[in-house]
Amino acid sequence: MTKIKKRFACNECGYVSGAWMGKCPECNSWNSFVEEIISNNVDVSHSKDNKETQLPVKIQEVQNLDEDIFILDNDNINIFFGSGIVPGSVILLSGEPGVGKSTFLFLLAKYIKRSKKIYYFSGEESVNQIKKRFDRVGASDSSLFVSNISQVEKINEICQKEKPMFVFVDSIQTCFSSEVDSAQGTISQIKKCTQILIDYAKMSNAVVIIVCHVTKSGEIAGPKIMEHMVDVVTYFESDYKNQFRILRSRKNRFGNIDEILVFEMKENGLDIIDNPSSFFIESENLEDSSIGKCKCVIIEGKRPVIVDIEALVVPSAYPMPKRFSEGIDVSRINRILAIIDKHLNENFNNYDVYTNISGGIRTSDIGIDLAIAVAMISSKKQKPIKNDNVFIGELSLTGGIKKVNQIEKRIKEAMRFGLNNVYYQDEKNQIKGIIFLKDYFQ
Repeated sequence: MTKIKKRFACNECGYVSGAWMGKCPECNSWNSFVEEIISNNVDVSHSKDNKETQLPVKIQEVQNLDEDIFILDNDNINIFFGSGIVPGSVILLSGEPGVGKSTFLFLLAKYIKRSKKIYYFSGEESVNQIKKRFDRVGASDSSLFVSNISQVEKINEICQKEKPMFVFVDSIQTCFSSEVDSAQGTISQIKKCTQILIDYAKMSNAVVIIVCHVTKSGEIAGPKIMEHMVDVVTYFESDYKNQFRILRSRKNRFGNIDEILVFEMKENGLDIIDNPSSFFIESENLEDSSIGKCKCVIIEGKRPVIVDIEALVVPSAYPMPKRFSEGIDVSRINRILAIIDKHLNENFNNYDVYTNISGGIRTSDIGIDLAIAVAMISSKKQKPIKNDNVFIGELSLTGGIKKVNQIEKRIKEAMRFGLNNVYYQDEKNQIKGIIFLKDYFQ
């Protein structure tokens, strides 16, 4: 008689316990433990390596395989993935519900050459529902086959027989393996299903795109181990106040990270925006001035993007002044305020400070520091900033302004929009430190 064992795994971080716990000691999540059943019957196929085994060889003796990269009929998508999509790669597509993950798959199918067979497996929708969305997006030229099969062994069997070049799995939380005795969406199921799909991609040289939901904290549900297993990790970002979506690359073994694709959500699906700078800055007279708003050029992957930095500084009615930020880390805002206080003697202790990147884009580019400082001082002093001025630079704790990477590309993007007055730090520039702001606002 087979002895059945049970264990409990945290759905947030994967921590395993022999008994149910209310709070996970690893990630401090509440009510995240799910019961899993473990059988003593060990399937030998689990322990076998499905890949071809090979003894270690000298790196110089390894032959390069000339594999043709899949070039799509859209240059923006090709740049986003590197220079196209590498055969045998596994791509993780994640994001919040309703952000447009499934719609993006149809958009991708639209730009894949018709000669490439695409299999779409959806455990969330019926075939009729998929067809309705397919007609709405208008990807009629693609060679797309759809199915609502959820068992990963059957998916693997069909793909081994039909040999599609692209496999879409939507989503990994709805897939299950008959070799794992736990419910769909649990840690064990997700890891097993992902590994089977990865093995298929590496053996067949097909591209597998896996849709994955995120947790309430914004992390990939699975847990984080999925990001280590796949080749490319992408996140859909969305500001539901606006009709745009941003697809950001967080990991890419074949290209740059932090590369972005910007989409506008329309009635017929997602529409790629070829020029994000024109989307994130307001159309305005460059001869005019604005209070509390200035421009900066950030780098997202390889792409320079012009954004408007907005700041609102008002007297605080609270003992602890508010620090609120959208698109910028609040800790960076506090650091910039401390630098301004120290080196310019501008005290913000009695003021609420609100900062924002217009359009809702988020960035971690360090070159945005100077623009944030300029916008905040402009709002506090009620001093206007010319609309054709651009500020690029990282603020040092010692009061200096540091050079940032790819400054030539940033300046070129600014000049392309007629923004010829660019403030930045280099060997020939007159800016030496944050002290120049005193002269700027005089």
